[in-house]
Amino acid sequence: MKTVVDERYQHLADEIGRLPQRMDEGQGELVYDSRNRVARFIIDGKPMMVKRFKRVNAVQQVVYTFFRKTKAERAFLFAKEFLRRGIATPQPVAYMEERQHGLFTTGYFVSMETPGTEMSLLLREVQDYPRDLAEAVARQVVLMHSKGILHGDLNLSNFLCTEDSPGHYHFTMIDTNRSHFCDGMPTDDACLQNMVRLTHRRDLYEDLVRRYAQLRGWNQDHTARQALALLHQFENRKWRL
Repeated sequence: MKTVVDERYQHLADEIGRLPQRMDEGQGELVYDSRNRVARFIIDGKPMMVKRFKRVNAVQQVVYTFFRKTKAERAFLFAKEFLRRGIATPQPVAYMEERQHGLFTTGYFVSMETPGTEMSLLLREVQDYPRDLAEAVARQVVLMHSKGILHGDLNLSNFLCTEDSPGHYHFTMIDTNRSHFCDGMPTDDACLQNMVRLTHRRDLYEDLVRRYAQLRGWNQDHTARQALALLHQFENRKWRL
């Protein structure tokens, strides 16, 4: 097992290094269990989240061993890059890579727990959602793009929201391991394409896109038509796979 622990948590390295085994033994508070598994542990009084990525197939074992960084390593490095660029994300603690016969099989990513409610619950699941909250989400997307960040899975479930004071929202971005970075603002096309995963709910999606366009000084009607066409293409391609 390869284990890399952030320098600020080196004093807990031994205990952190045992988290994958503890998780596999069913310890910790299970938070999410689907393709990937997430569990919560308390280490030295600090709440930490451990994400175990799905075991890779034979082809991926070769790719991730010799040619590409694993999802676990990218989650660790990209979290640092988000923070360096001024976008909140859970503090990265460590990542682990498990190998068998010299080939990568499974990865783990450890981060500090961050409070917040998924935006999908606050917007997508609410019929008459708060308009000021939708505006805040659009501003967050503009902010990320202005810092050269294209979140790799920009859906509302990956925005954790807290309300610092009435009407003042704070977002923490999660699941960043598929993101892309550039110097300065990405191209307009890249920004619009990046938002296609926000939500499949049409009225909410169009509202978010229009608010984004207004903040960027774009024509709202034209941008909304482009965005809805991209969403249609994305959904059709997704169902064909």
